[in-house]
Amino acid sequence: MPGLFYVDTHCHLEQEEFDQDRDLVVMKAKELGIAIITSGIEESLWEKACSIAESYPNVYASIGLDPTQFGICDKALEWIESNSNRIISIGETGLDHYLVRNHEERDRQKSCFEMMIGLADSLKVPIQVHSRSAGKKALEALSENSARDVHLHAFDGKASLARTASRDLGYYFSIPTSVVRSPQKRRLVKAIHIERLLMETDSPLLGAEKGVRNVPANIPIALREVASILGREEEEIRKVVLENTLRLYTNIQLNS
Repeated sequence: MPGLFYVDTHCHLEQEEFDQDRDLVVMKAKELGIAIITSGIEESLWEKACSIAESYPNVYASIGLDPTQFGICDKALEWIESNSNRIISIGETGLDHYLVRNHEERDRQKSCFEMMIGLADSLKVPIQVHSRSAGKKALEALSENSARDVHLHAFDGKASLARTASRDLGYYFSIPTSVVRSPQKRRLVKAIHIERLLMETDSPLLGAEKGVRNVPANIPIALREVASILGREEEEIRKVVLENTLRLYTNIQLNS
């Protein structure tokens, strides 16, 4: 690979949707100059995610916990700490108020999230945040716990919240490929401070075409759409986003 041109800051290569052609998916991304951060968020996939990252020079691992699985939070924290040398970030982790409606369970979910924030701070790595139907609450928890190096993935909250968090708190927000068909994500693009803008695919989900498996090689689709929304040249936005990404994820190598 001649150099690094893009980073898919959040996807799930360890999921079974890629078991049949993972090599091809990763190699296609590499040919395009795309580095990948794959996020293992289930106990059965933590080791797999790290092993995948260790098998490809352009893939890095982030380990977290699906917010609905807060019951094994202690086990996740212990695993992450024991394998911290294999990861470049914690996550995704956070709050999911779409699937978790019970208030007592939401409190337990928040407690787990706060412990993950503390561990990320202790390990001095970024934290990738899930905040489905809980954008405001997730941002409040991050602020209350003095979180640093924050990456909000596929944020579905109000654009005004993202505007404040990116400009005043310095939080980063990644725009998924689904921006081509999501009015909410288009509003988000306009709200985020340009120096806090990242790109993701969330593969195999959130593709440009609903219901079709997404892949990291689709990152340029998201970038092209973001440049169009902002009325800027695509290459200008590519350089800004790459610079933003490398500022947050300092362990990613330019020649992955």
